[in-house]
Amino acid sequence: MVTPMTKKIPIKNHSYPFRVDFYRTINRAIIILAVIFMVAIINLNFAWATKYIDNNNGTITDKSSNLVWQQSDSYHELKNGINWYQALEYVDVKNSEKFAGFDDWRLPTIMELKILYDESRPIKSKDNERIGLSNTFKAGGSYYLWTSKERGLENAWYFGLGFQEEYFNLKDLGDLGQGVKMVRGKPVKN
Repeated sequence: MVTPMTKKIPIKNHSYPFRVDFYRTINRAIIILAVIFMVAIINLNFAWATKYIDNNNGTITDKSSNLVWQQSDSYHELKNGINWYQALEYVDVKNSEKFAGFDDWRLPTIMELKILYDESRPIKSKDNERIGLSNTFKAGGSYYLWTSKERGLENAWYFGLGFQEEYFNLKDLGDLGQGVKMVRGKPVKN
């Protein structure tokens, strides 16, 4: 017959210095990594923000494409949406006025607006909807912007800044509050 062991083995009271030091080291490492991460995020945000240069004349330069953009859009000035023909007239007027000292402003291509779009840098439109533009641009403008691309004789394309949406509409309709964000520089093709 097997008898159970009745002898108790004494447990030594250790202070576990190794375990305490290990946890302190882990906590310090986590704090150091968190600080490094925060510094990296701050620097990364600064790098993103410096992609666009405010020229202090109502324009923004995109360093990656060398395009110069109107800082606001037509809605800021006109307080109304416009159709495609009115968009062309708006650009013609701004060119005759030599807006920001230049007379070669134009409607952007779809590709240029796609390049401009940045979902990590949302500002709000006139309707308080999120649009993907850098904070260097003026908030409160149009959600939809006319492009230079035509679709047949009666339609033109416009671009939704909220989710990179491409639509076309009759050239003589501005029923969605479309606006113009003028650009100058060598066109980026679609």
